[in-house]
Amino acid sequence: MAVSIFEVALVSIFLESFLYGVFAVLFAISIFILFTSRRKDSNGEVNKPMLVTCLALFTFSTVHIATDLRRLLDAFIRSDDPSTQLVKIDDTTYIVKSAAYTAQTWVGDGLMIYRLYLVWNGDKRAVFPIYLCFLASVGVGIGALRGFAGASSSSTIFQLHNWVVSFFAITLVVNFACTSLIAARLLYIHRTTQGVKVFGRSLIPAATIIIESGAIYSVCLITLLVLFLSGSYAQYIALDAVTQIIGVVFSFVIVRVVLGISSENRRFNRSTLRSSYPRIPQSLGQPFRPVNVNISTMSHTNAIPDTGVEETQSDFAHKSSGL
Repeated sequence: MAVSIFEVALVSIFLESFLYGVFAVLFAISIFILFTSRRKDSNGEVNKPMLVTCLALFTFSTVHIATDLRRLLDAFIRSDDPSTQLVKIDDTTYIVKSAAYTAQTWVGDGLMIYRLYLVWNGDKRAVFPIYLCFLASVGVGIGALRGFAGASSSSTIFQLHNWVVSFFAITLVVNFACTSLIAARLLYIHRTTQGVKVFGRSLIPAATIIIESGAIYSVCLITLLVLFLSGSYAQYIALDAVTQIIGVVFSFVIVRVVLGISSENRRFNRSTLRSSYPRIPQSLGQPFRPVNVNISTMSHTNAIPDTGVEETQSDFAHKSSGL
C-alpha cells in the first residue's frame, strides 16, 4: 500500500522535530567545547573553521524545519487542496527548504574534505579527486534549485529525476570516499606505531568514530536515494531527516572525541602519581629540540614512516575530528 502525502507530511515533521532537538543539544555542547578547549591551544584562539561550521549547520537546520512548518500550515489551514500544496515544487517555501538542504549538504561535505585534508597532511592525491566531486555537487545543486524555480505548478519532484539523483549520488560518493580515506589513514598510523600509546589510548577509537559517523550518513543517503528511485513520497521523510542528521553527526564527532580524550587523560593522571620519571615528547611535525619537562605528565613519540612527520596519537585524534 502506497504511503499518502498526508501521512508522509506528519511523520516527517515529527521525526525532523525530534532530530532538531537532538542537534540543538549537541550544538550547545559543541559550542561550549570549542570555546573552552581554546585554553589548551598555544595561541588561545577558538577553532574558527569548526565554529563557523557549527553555526552554519544549525542555521540551515533551523531554516529548514521552520520552512517545513510553514508548508504544513499553508497546506492544512490556508489551502483548499492540501495534497496539491504539499507536492508543489515551484512554491517559494519549497525552494527555500531545498536551498537550506542543499547548503547543509555543501557545508557537511566541505567539512569532510577539510578533515581529509588535515589527516592526509594536504596530500593532493587524496584530496584533489574528492574536491572535484564536491565542485560537481555544487553545480548540480544549483541546477536542481533552478529547476525547482522554473517548474510548472503541476510538476512534482520526480519530474526532476536526473538533477536530484545526481546530487544524492555525488554526495554519497564524497562522504563514502572521505570516510574511507580518513579511516584508512588512521588505521595505517595505528599499525605502523603498534603497541605505542599516548595518554593510554590508540587511534582505533578515533577511526571507529569516523567510520560510525560516516556510516550513519551513508545509510541515510542510500535510503533517501532508494526511496526516490522507487517513486515513493516517503523520500520526503528521509530528506527532512538527513538535513538534521548532518548536523547531529558533525556535533557528535566533536563531543565523542573530546569527551573520550578527557576520560583517558583522567585515568592517565591517576597513574602518573605512581610514576618516577617522565618521558620527553616531540613537537608536531618539527625537528628535535630541547623541551620543558613536566613531572606530572608523560607522553611517547610516534614517527610516521615515509612522511617525515612526527606527532602524538592524541594530536592525530584531534586532527581527525577537525579540532
